[in-house]
Amino acid sequence: MSQLLDIAHCVLKKIDPYLLVKEYIQSVDLGGFKDMYVIGAGKGTARMAEAIEDHFGNEIKGGLIIIPENEKTPNLERINYTYASHPYPNSNGVDGAKKILEMANNASPGDLVISLISGGGSALMCLPVDGISLKEKIDTTSLLIKSGANINEINTVRKHISGIKGGFLAQAIYPARGINIVISDVIGDDLSTIASGPLSPDETTFKDAYSVLEKYELLDKVPTSVISYIQGNNPETIKSNSGVFDLIETTILANHQTVANFAKECCEANKLSAEILMADCSGECREKAADILWEINELNKVYIVAGEMTVTIKGKGMGGRNQEFVLACLNEIETNLKWEKFNILAIGTDGVDGICPQKIAGATANEGTLRAAKDAQLSMQTFLDNNDSFHFFEKTEGLVITGPTGTNLGDLMLIQRLG
Repeated sequence: MSQLLDIAHCVLKKIDPYLLVKEYIQSVDLGGFKDMYVIGAGKGTARMAEAIEDHFGNEIKGGLIIIPENEKTPNLERINYTYASHPYPNSNGVDGAKKILEMANNASPGDLVISLISGGGSALMCLPVDGISLKEKIDTTSLLIKSGANINEINTVRKHISGIKGGFLAQAIYPARGINIVISDVIGDDLSTIASGPLSPDETTFKDAYSVLEKYELLDKVPTSVISYIQGNNPETIKSNSGVFDLIETTILANHQTVANFAKECCEANKLSAEILMADCSGECREKAADILWEINELNKVYIVAGEMTVTIKGKGMGGRNQEFVLACLNEIETNLKWEKFNILAIGTDGVDGICPQKIAGATANEGTLRAAKDAQLSMQTFLDNNDSFHFFEKTEGLVITGPTGTNLGDLMLIQRLG
């Protein structure tokens, strides 16, 4: 198991946003500009901002980024920062979003606005539309997350009750020029979904947002103000035929494929045979766990999976999709596959997996975990039914704790059947 943990730590070092931005910005000619401003939000944005400030220094006139609570203090002098909460927004995020929007609106023709967007930005840079309170937006997001809706569906709703997402930030920047630097945690790199697309066109509609709530039977559960706004005669999100995007240049620096590629590199550097099974894994995690395990046919090889799955929460336990994935793998191995020796690891690259009493990155398991569960008379199916993977791995000592990693590129899963 130590080898898989070493691989995971190796990957986290390679996907450091500072290194990714530093390499990119050295090869870019930004041309002339009057004043430069830096804005952004996300779990990787602090390290992105450090790289930008180290490169441009006093050329930066000002800026503001919104980063997660409990993240270490960024080494910034020209760019201001504020802390906000994730996955559910708070008033700090709202205040920060208002200031970012004001800064963008004040940018003049000839100015350059560099935007640093990464996963988590949707919750951190939160600005509910007039008529919907922060609590009502939080309640809506919570219901969507628990329903099993995927990130695209969640953001379709969030964009349509936001004053900054869905291209509204790009509209504020115009007619200044924008450079949008993105680290993607979204399968398929849909720019309108990453952080809910504050600088990207959004082709979804209020009708689509209504359909998501209808699909997950939330129409009578979300606040009435949300339904009223979605059904009202309100301004749509900004579409691709708008001229505000003509002066926005967007670059995606890294995504789930980056994570998978680096994992393979790290395996090979440690003289381990490795194969990328998939870099776009999505769907219900306990169902995908079984599907993935049945594709593993070579002993000792490390099979790599990256992506972002979902969990439909029906129980009252604690955990996250990575912990639940590992627990579902264990259940499948014990019930059907009968593997004798194996190693499994699954972590969120941001160091945060679901809702737990403490920040947990994910979990690991091997045949020793099965023995420990048997000795303690723990029923894996019972823990799965209650969505309580955290307490299962707490009892079997399989929790992985990394602390905040300063990035967010989805999830990494490593699976090895041993001979």
